[in-house]
Amino acid sequence: MKTTNLILLACASVCATALAENTCCGAWPEGKDPAVISARITDQFLSGRPEDYHPQGYHGNKGYGWKRSVQYSVVSLWLNAIECARLRGDKEREEKLVRLFDDFLPGGKLSFCCSRPYHVDDTIFGALPYEIYLGTKEPKYLALGNYYADTQWTPPCDGTVKERHALPREKQEEFWKGEYTPQTRLWIDDMYMITVLQSQAYRATGNRTYIERTAREMCLYLDELQLKEGPAKGLFYHAPDVHYVWGRGDGWMAAGMALVLDRLPEDSPYRARIMSGYRLMMETLLRFQRADGLWNQLVDRPEDPRNWGETSCSAMFAYAFVTGVKRGWLPKESYGPAFRKAWLALCDHLDEFANISDVCVGTGKKDDLQYYFDRPRVNGDPHGQAPMLWISSVLLEKK
Repeated sequence: MKTTNLILLACASVCATALAENTCCGAWPEGKDPAVISARITDQFLSGRPEDYHPQGYHGNKGYGWKRSVQYSVVSLWLNAIECARLRGDKEREEKLVRLFDDFLPGGKLSFCCSRPYHVDDTIFGALPYEIYLGTKEPKYLALGNYYADTQWTPPCDGTVKERHALPREKQEEFWKGEYTPQTRLWIDDMYMITVLQSQAYRATGNRTYIERTAREMCLYLDELQLKEGPAKGLFYHAPDVHYVWGRGDGWMAAGMALVLDRLPEDSPYRARIMSGYRLMMETLLRFQRADGLWNQLVDRPEDPRNWGETSCSAMFAYAFVTGVKRGWLPKESYGPAFRKAWLALCDHLDEFANISDVCVGTGKKDDLQYYFDRPRVNGDPHGQAPMLWISSVLLEKK
């Protein structure tokens, strides 16, 4: 079995190299092609438990889930591990990842770890059974995904009002009347969480309602939050009352726009607005990329000696770059080399267990510049592991 696995990875590596060359990225150095990297990161994930995230070699905070839930970044890591395994033709790892979910199905011994569908960070859980359904076509996975996606677009209720950081009921009612989800908060990370779930629903069902409503939501966030002027034009403050361009916060928006554009039909009335916001952000990010290929913890402050290269946002921005290059939205002459530089730098931050280093810990907003510079750096955090698989999935695909 191990010999067969190595042959499959070698074949996938050849295909990935050919795809890289077609996107103006060039051939990969040994050990840095997406087939090998995605398999290593998958093995890192499989060495632990999704509801109690402490994989081999992990040195971070106290972990995620605490045997009570599957945290949003772990959900993303898991579902993209499945996608990458499928793209590599790696049946052995795909089967392990899918079977790992069985205990979380209704009636399973870990079903209590399935998140409630009333908060954007929790509702993303539904994207995972959708990914499994896309490979297995088993109705039980589709039904579970639909439960989360459909609940996200139902009227405000006690569940949405009582959630953490929830807006008052009257504000939720206002968003609902405007055809937005009552889970709307106008936090920049929302537009990855919402987009993943609703676009997965579209992939699984073919119902355009799902992708169109998330696109409409994206336009609201762009109109309300994207900076319209200054050196950081096109980027986003961490919060309206905190005027700092925090890397991972902006990474969620960059990735969310790339993802929705990738799945949104060409004739969508929202496509032009999102493409405009996406290209504006990419242009500014290109200017702020560091010489070593990464981006800074505070993106728009390259001269501050307290700043440092942060890997989770760098992987998110790299994903947005390579998606744009492969789809023809961004000129490959400039964005192709920028992506390659970022990918190679990120690979250099992986340890022997495929834990990526220099990931900023989870960060709430604070109107204090030093607060962002002082945030602890960890390795193996799923906020950094997951976007490495996003990138790999784009490079491994055959379309």
